Amino acid sequence: MNAARDFSLGILAGGLGQRWGGRDKGLIAFRGRPLLANACDPRPANAREILICCRDNAHFYSHYGDRVLCEITPSRGPCAGISALLSATETESVMILPTDLMNNSQQLIATLTETWTGKDRAVVLTDPHGRHSPCMRLAKETLADCCRFIDKGGRQLSELLAVLGARAVLVDASELRDADSPADFLAHRAD
Repeated sequence: MNAARDFSLGILAGGLGQRWGGRDKGLIAFRGRPLLANACDPRPANAREILICCRDNAHFYSHYGDRVLCEITPSRGPCAGISALLSATETESVMILPTDLMNNSQQLIATLTETWTGKDRAVVLTDPHGRHSPCMRLAKETLADCCRFIDKGGRQLSELLAVLGARAVLVDASELRDADSPADFLAHRAD
């Protein structure tokens, strides 16, 4: 195994797409290709594997990832997807990105690579207003804490990050733009 390939890239694509009328956000076309492509194409050079956690359309997602998974506990938000990604990884850490990023992920991956230290268990990217998208890097050892959080009924990503003691790393808000709703998508489509 190449020692430089020390992380897995995990893509969260399991949401219900409620603000999109149930559409699968990762497959919505943006600048001529699915939003999912912004998160994992081009493939990060140091990623040992690309894992995608989705709810439907695994056959489409399989074109972008090495393995496609389902959430461990359905309908529990991104926390369930995070647990699924941590359970499946073969590496010591997972960089996690949402499927609906509207910018190329390369800068986010570079930031998560440069800021990760040997002491970190969890790092999350936040904007100057303290808002975050699920752009993070988690050590595999956080899996047990994530599972306990979900077993106790936890759903909120911010609460899970607090449980994990995630260190916040500040990035420009434009780097975290995602297609949370059709309005967000249309506002940035022409950029």
